[in-house]
Amino acid sequence: MQEEIFRKNVELKKEMELLYRGTRYKLEYGIDNNGKSYISFGEEFLPAGHYYTYGQLVNEAVLGISPLRDSIEILELLH
Repeated sequence: MQEEIFRKNVELKKEMELLYRGTRYKLEYGIDNNGKSYISFGEEFLPAGHYYTYGQLVNEAVLGISPLRDSIEILELLH
């Protein structure tokens, strides 16, 4: 997936299921206890990390051992 498309989907708050080297990841959205919106990202069936900005998401989230920012082009959108 192109980084530009991925970023646009996140900005539009599109929930996504993604595939990276045979492992499924989910990207969803929520609101924390303080009322602040977050992006939830992580491997399917495991606890997801919460990120408050697109920059934080791509810089801190990982796919296996690879930072998300280095792996966006390899992601496959499932839904």
